[in-house]
Amino acid sequence: MPDLATVIRDNEEAALLSESGAVWQLAAASDHIIDGIIEATSMPRAAAAMLAGRGISKDDVADYCDPKLRTLLPDPDCLADMAKAAGRLADAIMAGEAVGILGDYDVDGTASTALMQSLLGGLGVAVHVHIPNRFTEGYGANTAALLKLKEAGCQLILLLDCGTNSHQAIADAKCDTIVVDHHVPEAELPNALAIVNPKRVDDDSGLEYLAAGGVVFMLAVAVVRELRNRGWFAGDNAGEADGKRAEPNLIALLDYVALATVADVVPLVKLNRAFVWQGLRVMQQRKRAGLAALVDSARLKRPLDTEAISYVLAPRLNAAGRFGNANLALSLLVSQSAGEATGLATSLDILNSQRQKIEQEITDNAMRQTEIDEKATVAAAVGEDWHLGVIGICAGRLRDALNRPALVISVATDADGKRIGRGSGRSVEGFRLGNAVLAAVDQGLLLKGGGHDMAAGFTLDMRQFDALRAFLTVRATSELQASGKGKDKSGRQPPLVKSVAAEVSIAECTPLLLDWLDKVGPYGSGFPAPLFLLSAARAVSVTPMGKQDKHLAVVLQDGGARTRAVAFHVAGRPLGKALLAMRDGRTADVLVRLNRDSYHGRNQAQLLINDVRFCR
Repeated sequence: MPDLATVIRDNEEAALLSESGAVWQLAAASDHIIDGIIEATSMPRAAAAMLAGRGISKDDVADYCDPKLRTLLPDPDCLADMAKAAGRLADAIMAGEAVGILGDYDVDGTASTALMQSLLGGLGVAVHVHIPNRFTEGYGANTAALLKLKEAGCQLILLLDCGTNSHQAIADAKCDTIVVDHHVPEAELPNALAIVNPKRVDDDSGLEYLAAGGVVFMLAVAVVRELRNRGWFAGDNAGEADGKRAEPNLIALLDYVALATVADVVPLVKLNRAFVWQGLRVMQQRKRAGLAALVDSARLKRPLDTEAISYVLAPRLNAAGRFGNANLALSLLVSQSAGEATGLATSLDILNSQRQKIEQEITDNAMRQTEIDEKATVAAAVGEDWHLGVIGICAGRLRDALNRPALVISVATDADGKRIGRGSGRSVEGFRLGNAVLAAVDQGLLLKGGGHDMAAGFTLDMRQFDALRAFLTVRATSELQASGKGKDKSGRQPPLVKSVAAEVSIAECTPLLLDWLDKVGPYGSGFPAPLFLLSAARAVSVTPMGKQDKHLAVVLQDGGARTRAVAFHVAGRPLGKALLAMRDGRTADVLVRLNRDSYHGRNQAQLLINDVRFCR
């Protein structure tokens, strides 16, 4: 198989590309490392090869098979300003102060808000919450919202999943504010009481991969420890004085953290693995009325995992914020009534259906625009009054389809007659989009903006559009070339590279292998579900299935073994055409993911076809 250094230079070498136009790269793993993992765990060789190919040795494998908070959770005080934040919040709890919370409107923000609201409410604190309206307030803290919380009696306000760059609003509030965030900070931090953000330049915690939900959980751990050290909980040596309460069960809050971590697409590495692994176990207990109702309304039959969060639960929760009412999602997350939760989940399901329709229309339009300029380093699509709630999803669709950074911008005319664009961008590995957007703000190319390495939002005067795109193109070209992922010297985009975990036979695709693949999960950003290679396979049958025959059911054979495989959403696409062509008996290498088929009590492997490359 060609490695990552392979560049398609002429038609002969182009034959190395798969039917989806990708180069397959077999992950490098020495037999010595693989054998060591097998010796330590007795897992099947394919699973061990996948781990070894990702740089995991037998000494690390325990943290992947059974990630535990007690071994992976550091002292929360390793985060800059954490001790100050926990101390001030403990003061408020003990004094009976009302506490305000302003959280972002996406899943990370609403889950973080639900976590802190549940914790503080359980400790007897009066909590006032504000989730900004995406359309009328925009992202982050604003002066009016903070003053409203202050007027409600809050002298302490927590800004969750936002606030790192909210200089003016924090200054105007004139009260104690604690920022708990993970967005890239500007050169100067606002004048808040505490800013807990692992992306601060002076933070050496090494936790920059956390979502806001993970940082908020760290604050929860720190404040409970502070209260315990002060003897505030019932049962401490100080006795059972009035105002004392039972120590909260922090583990029970990890479903919120798992939801936030997966939905925000942060890397599932180190501490995040423990958060998601433990959080999914809490979620599966169905003790949270809102999440249980959300699962039921989505008619989710398979076990809860990261894919269920990413593709089923998170889109429904995000639909509320995308239509300007993120409080609907927050209400569901904190609901303690099954009846109320069912009604809220149904409303979210309806909103999500509306979101899907609008998103598809904008994505189709944006794709037509970007196809005109196929060689652009940064894809960009602009539309009049496109729905602001879905442009981020559409940017992600463009990025995935084109394998390059993508911007989607909705334009409207303001009261002064200026054409103002509000945009969302999604990046690829190797280009830090959030930093680039902040640099564009500093250059005067954007009115405002910010974000993460892989996603950003911004506002611009459309007269600056060409200059902005040129600026981002230069920056993206430089960073991508430096990372080895940019265009070659002739200006051609390198092919998509798909990492192959290991070569397997159909006979090796057993329930035991599935059990071990489940055990070494969860999978997501930074630790994707593995792709396996079936070499020289034949298609015994290829049958269209699903509405409008969008999918294909394939019976694959290698040697004497056969198995059922499925290729979703391939009708009319190169992969679908290639699979239909296999009916003539041609052999092909097939790239697959393994899925458990539990229909009607079955327990067997089902192969999900990802790509095909015909044997020469």
